[in-house]
Amino acid sequence: MKPVLAAIAALLVAAPCADAALVTRPVGAKPLPDAAAAKLVKRSSFEPRRENRNALRRTPTAAQLKLFRKKSDMPYARFVTGAYTGTTDEVIQWAARKWGFNPDLLRSVAVVESWWRMSTVGDNGDSFGLFQMRRPFHCCLPFMAQDAAFNADYYGAILRSFYDGRQSWLNTVERGKQYRAGDLWGSVGTWFSGRWWVNVQGYISKVRAALRDRTWRTSAFTG
Repeated sequence: MKPVLAAIAALLVAAPCADAALVTRPVGAKPLPDAAAAKLVKRSSFEPRRENRNALRRTPTAAQLKLFRKKSDMPYARFVTGAYTGTTDEVIQWAARKWGFNPDLLRSVAVVESWWRMSTVGDNGDSFGLFQMRRPFHCCLPFMAQDAAFNADYYGAILRSFYDGRQSWLNTVERGKQYRAGDLWGSVGTWFSGRWWVNVQGYISKVRAALRDRTWRTSAFTG
């Protein structure tokens, strides 16, 4: 087997998930540097949410990142920068590439969470942005609600921390299964419920449907 084919085959084996197309970098894979992830983004003029313009142009200041890292106990907080600007789709791609996920997965989650609208506020005024970062569990306002790339970068980081098995506290609270590394859909569901495989099936089904239908490319979404 040629080296390139062997590498691809190894990656597929190392990515246990319910959808074969969702190739995920292996458990423990380090995030890509911001610039390296940016090079993997497929640039285009596709922008179904022009109202996101200001949020797409913002990036956190050094002071904001210092505050975030002081207050956040998320295992990969030190790698979250939000250091990217582009269209809504490009921002989602960048975060996915940085953290080792298929961009279509993050596109689908953002469909379910916010319909790709950065202005979305949920959970009685406590959740914000593309991926609905929720206070007080995640930090920090106002930039988690105002900076699209930071919002997406944080989501990629916490999803990776679930996937890597870095959130061992999930085995100390109510759970539907024993928490373990390498469970992609368990990780996706935990963002929604805050528990491992507890009350997540409906949410996961919605994300799967968006993934299957590529909702972000339908007329109902873009129109």
